[in-house]
Amino acid sequence: MFELDPGDVGVDERWFERRLAQRIELPGALQAQGYGDEITPETKWTGSIVDRSWFTEERFARYREPGNVKVPFWLQPDRYYVGAAWYQRDFDAPEWWPGHRVTLTLERPHWATRVWLDGREIGADTSLATAHVYDLGTAVAPGRHRLTIRVDNRMVVDVGPNAHSVTDHTQGNWNGIVGRIELAAGGPAWIADAQVYPRVAERAALVRVRLGNALGQPGVARLHLAARLTNAPGKHEPEPVNVEVALGPEGGSAEVLYPLGDEARLWDEFSPALYTLDVTLDAAIGGRRVGDTRSVTFGLREVSVQGTQIAVNGRPIFLRGTLECCIFPRT
Repeated sequence: MFELDPGDVGVDERWFERRLAQRIELPGALQAQGYGDEITPETKWTGSIVDRSWFTEERFARYREPGNVKVPFWLQPDRYYVGAAWYQRDFDAPEWWPGHRVTLTLERPHWATRVWLDGREIGADTSLATAHVYDLGTAVAPGRHRLTIRVDNRMVVDVGPNAHSVTDHTQGNWNGIVGRIELAAGGPAWIADAQVYPRVAERAALVRVRLGNALGQPGVARLHLAARLTNAPGKHEPEPVNVEVALGPEGGSAEVLYPLGDEARLWDEFSPALYTLDVTLDAAIGGRRVGDTRSVTFGLREVSVQGTQIAVNGRPIFLRGTLECCIFPRT
């Protein structure tokens, strides 16, 4: 279900406690499905228009007429809307969900999201670079539930009037969620984050792991780290490493230097060898055993400076870039 909120009254009027009236398809953007305003010369675009001849010159007059509006400054959407929009979906939780940590993942929303479950606010996110992930807790009961999401594509953070990540200059200022939308149930102890930092001189990788714990009790966790070469000729599987971590009521963390051995393959532009690190969690909390897994891909490389040049693994490199402003409308 779905509704536009051009007056931004939905939060005050508690739309998250009622059923929305219209229908829309997700993943998708609302403008591409016929919602929003028609494009006119009065459309308030997001972004600056330097050359305003389209608005004034006679040669463009026919492209300003109703039903034939064609703008030359950027890709023209089917409809236009800037503001809050509400999306809603009912779902059935299975019998086995209680005791499992349930997460909601929203991939490629534009822009800010805010989430309610059965009228209870879960949280908000404004990331433009990563998926919005919400923790629904471990007490989602079996049966029917209602998920309500508010998406706002106004300039919620002042990143600049012509920042192409949010304006009409490239991808357009659309409203919706165009990537993966997923509810997932996992264990009440989990790998919240795993990061790898190459140590070329030591032929090793520094691994930093952050653990979550939703059971509210201390426990003991065992981490199993195993790396393998994945995209280069030959086989290299360094000896796995095990480490024990004390878990507090809310989680814990660990930092491990993982030796890769003298035969470890370095990454560079001519031989981009990559490793996959599998991190496995086995935890004991209050007499309960729980686990999780996470995989991280990394290359063994270090960036440095040699005089006035940038070097990768001690080899000077030359970087050349170009600016591509989303100029491929067919792809």
